[in-house]
Amino acid sequence: MKLRLPLIGLALCAGGFAVGESLGWPWLAAPLAQMLSQRLGREVRFASATEGGAVLQLRLLGGLRLRADHLLIAGPAWRAQTPTLRAEAVELRLRYWDLWDWRGSGSLRVRSLQARSADLDLWRDPQGRASWTLQTGAQSSEGAALLQFEQLRLGGGRILLNDRPRRLSATIDFAIADRDGRDGGLFATAHGEYLGRPLQAWLDTASPLPWVNAGGGAAVPLRLQLRAGATSLDFEGSLRELLGLQGLAGSYRLAGPSLSAIGDALGLTLPSTAAFKFQGRLAREGPRWQVEVEQAVLGRSRLNGSFVLQEAGGRPALSGRLGGEALWLADLGPAIGVPVEPGPRTAGDRVLPRRQFDLPSLRAMDADVKIDLQRIELGSALADTLAPARARLLLQDGVLSLQDLQAGTSHGRLAGAIRLDGRAALALWQTELNWAEVDLAHWLRQSRTPGQPAWISGQMRGRLKLNGQGRSTAELLASARGRVTATLSQGAISHLAVEAAGVDLAQGLGLLLRGDSALPLHCALADLDVSEGQVVPRALVLDTEDSTLWMEGRLSLASEQLDLRLRVAPKDFSPLSLRTPVQISGSLADPQWQLQAQPLMRRLVPAVLLGLINPLAALLPLMDSGNSAADQQMLQACRRLLERARPRL
Repeated sequence: MKLRLPLIGLALCAGGFAVGESLGWPWLAAPLAQMLSQRLGREVRFASATEGGAVLQLRLLGGLRLRADHLLIAGPAWRAQTPTLRAEAVELRLRYWDLWDWRGSGSLRVRSLQARSADLDLWRDPQGRASWTLQTGAQSSEGAALLQFEQLRLGGGRILLNDRPRRLSATIDFAIADRDGRDGGLFATAHGEYLGRPLQAWLDTASPLPWVNAGGGAAVPLRLQLRAGATSLDFEGSLRELLGLQGLAGSYRLAGPSLSAIGDALGLTLPSTAAFKFQGRLAREGPRWQVEVEQAVLGRSRLNGSFVLQEAGGRPALSGRLGGEALWLADLGPAIGVPVEPGPRTAGDRVLPRRQFDLPSLRAMDADVKIDLQRIELGSALADTLAPARARLLLQDGVLSLQDLQAGTSHGRLAGAIRLDGRAALALWQTELNWAEVDLAHWLRQSRTPGQPAWISGQMRGRLKLNGQGRSTAELLASARGRVTATLSQGAISHLAVEAAGVDLAQGLGLLLRGDSALPLHCALADLDVSEGQVVPRALVLDTEDSTLWMEGRLSLASEQLDLRLRVAPKDFSPLSLRTPVQISGSLADPQWQLQAQPLMRRLVPAVLLGLINPLAALLPLMDSGNSAADQQMLQACRRLLERARPRL
């Protein structure tokens, strides 16, 4: 009898277990849902597809197997009206020792999970609260490895993603299934908006399990196509962790209307530019991005480079090298308000760029980039290229500087530094440039018929030192203060140009008939004073054996208006010479030239010589004429011009 009772009890338990196993343990649905709700910090519910049907089916032999027609995980309290997850035809398989391990950790290892469909609502509000942040025991962690999967199948699903802080909203349709001989591959498409621009994306991977399992294991091969407005990205490579894009490596092709659009998406300071196409390789490990730009087409520019972006410390830091065959400044023109394709100008147009700088973006990151370009195309119809060009670009705490600038141009050299301090509401600007041995005949692209001399030639040296403040290039120049000086040694000027400037009809006609010639320049110098955007020549003199030319007046960088007079003092006699000053007026966009009618030659010569005394006397002691014999010869000629003028006053 004593033996029968345990046997009867064991038989009853076995029978009860058999009944429960055959029925699917439906009475455990509520306790299981309650346990999961407590564990996740969200309400979890199981439901049947038909009224009166089994809400949940469990099988306990050989491990835990769960089947439910519907599974629902509610949203957080601040978004309770929309469930975070809805799934249909769910089948879950667990091992008992995995459940045992789950008691002391926040991660549950799942042998297999399959579902016919699943819909997720992923929302982050302006305060940064995310609906996908789930409670795992005593602590909460966004993106925690809540579940670790060994096998995952999903016939189809949809994710409604709305990330307010990042201005991202998208609908993502996806499926996880065996196809093309691969185990559990993922294919997803997305459409929506990012930063106010239309967004489309296509993703194809071998398996998403390493991403879902938050990182352990090998990288997943993937192909990604992304379209955001007019910007496109094609990437083929691998990714180890979806959260944080860790272990990313592969090749990319990137194209768009301006680099600033990429900077906006990545939170970086990049300039507005012409349209671009880049290709190269990309990698990320930890907070470090490595970007190789094998080929970059930016408008007409052809560039390459290697860059490292460090995100640690909450402030991005960019370093690397920018090189390439050619950089056209016009391709960077939109950054300062210059159109890439400038059209015809009218009298009311402004020439100086008036687009305001994005000063806050200068404070968003730091940078240290070495620049080594084969040539820089200035894009001017007059100016020659800079080839080669080297510099160091620094951006530190809102101060942008171009240091150690070294460039060659027209057999000469250019050196200096440029600094833009964007820490205050008005940017502070400083520029100091020096140039020497610049061949003016090559630097100024002068169009002349074969056999005719250049309009002006010689070796130019000089210095520019300016500073100003403002919110745009136009404001910086309108407030500019400083000085510009230049001298020209071994110089020559077109005889025809001199006679035309002096309105000498007889000699000009003779030169047209017999051909132009080059007049050596005995003295050629310029000293320009810049104050509050007003450029005033202290001395602007060209002296030849035929005539002396100089210019006076002013140029306003604030209003862009011209008020200049070109005077010519002849050293010979011509019967048809008017010798009257040429007035240059109008604007930089539309300069106007006209003759002043009243002065005649006999009244002009004393004024010319008198005007030469003070400017030359003030300038000569300060002139840096260089060390060559030609420079010293030019300086002595200017002194002789001054001495020659004295007796005639």
